Amino acid sequence: MPNLPSPPGYETAYAQSYQLAFDRLAESDPVILCQRTGASLTPDSKLELAFLNTQVIVEIKQRTLDAPGHPLSITDKLPILHYLVTASGRPKTGKSISFKDLPEGAGYFPTFYKRAIGPVVHKFGNAHGDLAAAALKLGGNPIDLGDVGVSIPVFPKISIDWILWRGDGVLPPEGSILFDSSVTGYLPVEDIAVLCHSIANRLCENKAEL
Repeated sequence: MPNLPSPPGYETAYAQSYQLAFDRLAESDPVILCQRTGASLTPDSKLELAFLNTQVIVEIKQRTLDAPGHPLSITDKLPILHYLVTASGRPKTGKSISFKDLPEGAGYFPTFYKRAIGPVVHKFGNAHGDLAAAALKLGGNPIDLGDVGVSIPVFPKISIDWILWRGDGVLPPEGSILFDSSVTGYLPVEDIAVLCHSIANRLCENKAEL
């Protein structure tokens, strides 16, 4: 998995990726696009897509992407666009996998853990019951995994499961993130990593507000 470019390079790469994604969207049949992604088409031909408990409006001709009342960062917009252009429409398999099971995931896992799992373990490990409340703000629901687990719907076709185990005085608290194995039919691995990092930040911010 390639490293992200430096900030100036990132801005250039973002602009190029943004335009390329809209180029592909402009070539897509909107009806098929909605079937594959779970988006809906508004009467004025805009795409409406659920993203982390918010509604995103995509105007393909104007090449804009917005969530009214919820500012979107660069690291939100690119995964949203890549989801729209990558989505295969394949059904969920019911088979859970970890980041290590994704293509190139094993080699990138130490960085992934540091950015996406570690902060949540640190923030919720000794107050793991708060994870469900923090996830609820993102539309998450409790699941019966670990000492506490939540499933967070990111897009209509993608949910990500976060699991925590409490420490016992000998072993420290630990955590994990799981995906349905169909996830690679909807997003590149790089975007999965970026999304998990972004969700971890949101969960930690929500914890501070409890």
